[in-house]
Amino acid sequence: MSPRSACIITLGCPRNEVDSEAFAGVLRQAGWKRVSDPGRAGLLLLNTCAFIGPAVEESLEALDEAMEWKRSGDGRILVLAGCLPGRFGDDGSGGLEEIDLIIGPGDSEGLAGFLGTDAASGVRARLGRRFDRYLKIADGCLNRCSFCVLPAIRGPFRPARRNTILADADSLAESGAREIGIVGQDLLAWKDGACGPADLVSELAARHPDIWFRLYYLHPGRFDGSVIEAMRNHRNIAPYIDLSVQHASDRILTRMNRGYGRSRLEDIAGMISHGGIETACRLTVIAGYPGETDSDFDELCSFLSGFPSLRSLVVFQYWHEEGSPEYARGDADLIDPSLAAERVCRLDSMAEEAAESWGERLAGRTTRVLAETTRRGRTWFDAPLVDGEAVFSDPVKPGKFYDVLVGECRGLSTQVSVPPGN
Repeated sequence: MSPRSACIITLGCPRNEVDSEAFAGVLRQAGWKRVSDPGRAGLLLLNTCAFIGPAVEESLEALDEAMEWKRSGDGRILVLAGCLPGRFGDDGSGGLEEIDLIIGPGDSEGLAGFLGTDAASGVRARLGRRFDRYLKIADGCLNRCSFCVLPAIRGPFRPARRNTILADADSLAESGAREIGIVGQDLLAWKDGACGPADLVSELAARHPDIWFRLYYLHPGRFDGSVIEAMRNHRNIAPYIDLSVQHASDRILTRMNRGYGRSRLEDIAGMISHGGIETACRLTVIAGYPGETDSDFDELCSFLSGFPSLRSLVVFQYWHEEGSPEYARGDADLIDPSLAAERVCRLDSMAEEAAESWGERLAGRTTRVLAETTRRGRTWFDAPLVDGEAVFSDPVKPGKFYDVLVGECRGLSTQVSVPPGN
């Protein structure tokens, strides 16, 4: 073990990865060398997720392992960060005495103060993958969806300034990023003066024409044709629409407090169908919501089966989260867990069918791929870690874009070949 080596473990979504990179920058500035093996580290920072029950359970299990890590060596420093302490503060009941520092989501200043350095001049340090990075343009949320506790964890919506975002993107580009994912709790709520999210990503795409940009977490209530127009005008904005649909029944959407109904979702489907470009759509939905009838669920399935360009379907089973508005309504309308699980299985089957149909749709065509290793990469229709991968028939140069011929698709793996002269 090196006393000046630090290991960061990140749980949850890409937004947490951005926070971890900021933590890594503070550690580097304070003179700590980052290592991937906790056994070689003198400091372990656990950056947690806690937005639903399974994420809380995963974070608690990881914390137990981190506590064992601390007990197994003298002088080890344990830092607990992220949404777990952001959601569940220290109530004074004990059990946290072995943790040296507890900080909330993205609290780089708290870490810097503990280490005796300056967070303001810190720079994000790349973690893990070589070519794809994330750019967070806002934090927090002003929506009050009935099922969600993120506003309580992350606080109110706070957009970053345009100039700060541009500078961050420049830094990511200089560090070797070939794809930048733009993230935030409510991406389409971002604004700086007259500049909206579509204007921002268009400026980023023009500023860095050799980098892909991908938009995440789009709220249907704020979606309009400007996003598709930006994709149409800039070939390096991935034609990928990550839409947080959640449901398609007006009754359930109203109970969720989503601020839109089925007609709004149909309008978006029309925008995508007539947008003038081929897009891949990733939809997120919740099954087994309190009060969800068979009719409500059938309506959701019917809507999804007809949605254009469906590439990926992400299904969450409803979790009755303490602190959410839905939790305050009580247990009377909760769906039987076995029924909710059946509905999840049905939607998972639809997700598999969508992925298979997408593969058949691309077979025999030419598309754009980013090579991540000499043999593997991703099409611009596939987000890192969550969608499929492209497997090259012959070795290629990592970090380069290729126009490839798509061959056979097997599950999430697509065989591709690079035509001569590409």
